[in-house]
Amino acid sequence: MQVLLRGLPNAALAVPTHAVQSVDWYWPTAGEQQPVEDRPDAALAERRRLVREERERAEAACRRALSDRPAALARFNELLEVAQRYARLREEQARWFTLGWPLLRRCALRLGQVAQSAGLLDEWEDVFFLTRDELLASASGGGLQESAARRRAKWERQRRLVAPLTIGQAPRLLERSLTGVVEAVRTGGQVPEGAIVGQPASPGRASGPVRVVRGPEEFDRFEVGEVLVAQVTAPAWTPLFGRAAAVVTDGGSLAAHASLVAREYGIPAVVATGDATRRLRDGQHVVVDGSAGFVGPADKEFQK
Repeated sequence: MQVLLRGLPNAALAVPTHAVQSVDWYWPTAGEQQPVEDRPDAALAERRRLVREERERAEAACRRALSDRPAALARFNELLEVAQRYARLREEQARWFTLGWPLLRRCALRLGQVAQSAGLLDEWEDVFFLTRDELLASASGGGLQESAARRRAKWERQRRLVAPLTIGQAPRLLERSLTGVVEAVRTGGQVPEGAIVGQPASPGRASGPVRVVRGPEEFDRFEVGEVLVAQVTAPAWTPLFGRAAAVVTDGGSLAAHASLVAREYGIPAVVATGDATRRLRDGQHVVVDGSAGFVGPADKEFQK
């Protein structure tokens, strides 16, 4: 099933200047950061060509199998068109949702500069840890640094926690439906003992050394052929996929950024593992099976 949703025509992988590293707008946008070098265009183009041809062969095989059942074939074509169209739209909406981020960040940082010049903040970036009402009240001489420092410290602690895979309780029917979708795309062999299990987001199998990346400040540490392990990814992370052997995330779903981009780059991905960033360590060699949805040890046991 996942093969039918990769190598899609008109899939946008270019990173616009307003692309974000995270929905937390404390982080600079792509246009404010040093660009991450992608793998050479020729290599990426060849990989995408092979992925596209694999999808086209899979589509043709499905249509041949349904050729003597006109109603089923028509339904297949209808559902495929919808699924492929919305797979592209899912990534596009994430990109355009943040169109105003650069201007909003400049406005907020300017307020931070004013507050710093007035002696109300030690660092202008601390403005992201204040409310509008607090900034307005500061015009009358109120202090801001204590509140900003307290919230920054809390933010630093909390952003390293393992986030829950879901928030709240989904209706039982919806939960069964989502579980059914995940299991429908899960293929492959037996999950090895000690493996980390998640959702099979992009098919294939690859191995390599782990690199845990927790944010844009660590992008330059990521090397070609490493397994990208992150809590979650966002549009500005896209160039890292051109270097990666595979991708593993704590959160996400089959429709998440990591899933969609990994399928377009033709690399295996396992998402919604829960705690891969805690269980894996830099340099550890692992096998990522994006068809069966697990990350297994290549030569060592996982950290407990």
